[in-house]
Amino acid sequence: MDYRLIPKTGQKVSTVGVGGTSLHSIDEDLGLRIVSRALESGVNMIDLTVESPNVFPVVRKALKGQRERALLGLHLGLTFLKDGQYKRTRDVSIVRRGFEKQLAELGTDYADFAYIHYVDELADVETIFSSGTFDLALKLKKEGRIRQLGFSSHKTEICRRLLATKEIDIFMFSVNPAYDLNPVANNPMNEDWSDQNNLRVIKDRSELYRQAESEGVPITVMKPFAAGRLLDERSSPFKRAMTVPQLVQYCLDRPAVVTCLAGLAAESDLNELLAYYDSTPAQRDYSIISRLTLEDLRGQCVYCNHCLPCPARIDIASVHKFLDLALAGDQMAKNHYLALKNQAGACQECGSCEDNCPFQVPVREKMKGALKLFGR
Repeated sequence: MDYRLIPKTGQKVSTVGVGGTSLHSIDEDLGLRIVSRALESGVNMIDLTVESPNVFPVVRKALKGQRERALLGLHLGLTFLKDGQYKRTRDVSIVRRGFEKQLAELGTDYADFAYIHYVDELADVETIFSSGTFDLALKLKKEGRIRQLGFSSHKTEICRRLLATKEIDIFMFSVNPAYDLNPVANNPMNEDWSDQNNLRVIKDRSELYRQAESEGVPITVMKPFAAGRLLDERSSPFKRAMTVPQLVQYCLDRPAVVTCLAGLAAESDLNELLAYYDSTPAQRDYSIISRLTLEDLRGQCVYCNHCLPCPARIDIASVHKFLDLALAGDQMAKNHYLALKNQAGACQECGSCEDNCPFQVPVREKMKGALKLFGR
């Protein structure tokens, strides 16, 4: 097991961790075996972005008598309705009750990390401040109920806005080659798509990684495998499968990244994750994707937003991302899709997005697919 240090505290963090997004889908005994084995193997990062409250008692049993071995990540604003349905909220009273309930169900009185949950719109950032959610987070940290404060987001501009508060100790960000790379990333005004540049990291994402590193704010990675899409050539935007060692190494090579959180739904998933440490440099080598070109990605959405502006103000990349994640089995994708201000149902089928897209993605067909799957 390898560990990296949290700059501000010197805590040692395992470079792979347990993501909670899949634990709700398996029975209690299997979940207990997975979490217990992870801890025995030296994994100490456990994130609890979960779709069902049933996961907390499982983790509590695994931690019995060994709470100090785990670094728990809880989420402020993640709560559940009476029927157990997952919900995101900014109602500060519900945020506090939900957080305290999570602690109680885990049998602990503090969270090692607490992330303001799923912040993906600038308007939502303002709501976090105006609702008192951010002040509550600072108060909980002062009380010792939170050891380190963070947030989770998929958007670089949101990350920069919250980092500017200088109150953030850590943050969770979606990192993988499908989200990071495209061949025209640094030349968005280039109209000659025949110039098939090799893939490279989108400029604003690479700048965010460097900023986080320079400010000493570590990144915990969510979606390192894009909900499994990158592990299957049929669903990968690169039209070829990558491996767990390649994707873990890719994430760990980004500045500021300290750990990769993987959703685990079977013991084989844990075995594959831990096998990273036994893999050779050749098995971790992901350089093949740097040799891919625009032509290799024809027809595949890489969420680059070259399709914008949309007359209906649809965030097309986010619609595609949540559609792809849902089709890959991500149970939380629908909730996040429904939180978008404008959804696929608003599409006017004008086709301007397809005219702008360098990858010739059939955007209108994907919008119809999202409307059919999500109902809006």
